[in-house]
Amino acid sequence: MVSKHLKEYENLLAEQQFMRVHNSYLINLKEVKKYIKSDGGYIIMSNDMHVSISPRKKEELLCVMKKL
Repeated sequence: MVSKHLKEYENLLAEQQFMRVHNSYLINLKEVKKYIKSDGGYIIMSNDMHVSISPRKKEELLCVMKKL
């Protein structure tokens, strides 16, 4: 449980390779294991958790991932 909105954490962690990929998810880009295009697109994290990607964030995520 946290006392701040996700937007506040997004701003705090932007320079630390974190990215908000969905309204409910802020991820550490260093922990992305795989990107899956099917089913609208989702990410598999290093702990095998599946994270949905917002259609609005998809292109931004792909550009950021290419730079890593």
